[in-house]
Amino acid sequence: MRDRNVISWAIISLVGFLVINFLMNQPFVKIGSVTNDFGKTSILALVLYAVPIVLAVLDWKPSFYLLGLVIVLYSLGLLGMLFVMWGTSHASMTIRLLMSAFSIGMLVANAYWLVLALRLRKSERDGRDRRRFGE
Repeated sequence: MRDRNVISWAIISLVGFLVINFLMNQPFVKIGSVTNDFGKTSILALVLYAVPIVLAVLDWKPSFYLLGLVIVLYSLGLLGMLFVMWGTSHASMTIRLLMSAFSIGMLVANAYWLVLALRLRKSERDGRDRRRFGE
């Protein structure tokens, strides 16, 4: 059951990144001379998220560590988006605030994923210890 929660929040993280990525490539964000790489970055994100998610569904427990690395990587991308929005974007204050709020919300969701993953790891370690020491 806990595996499903961790996987579900990973999928939420992926969808959130894809939405932010789509919005960042829209003209109303007014970033400047940024090329539209929505397709390439979306495919890369789908692959990087899908591989550990499929491995987790197949019950390969180390996949959560790989998924953690992917989520940390994309969390850094969300932080970078915040810096871009407040540094080089010429968008209106409303757009900046909305994009920043969405990015911060996704950072909170990614932090919650980490909490769930750490709880899962602890419960598995405790179960392994109970079996090992016969308690």
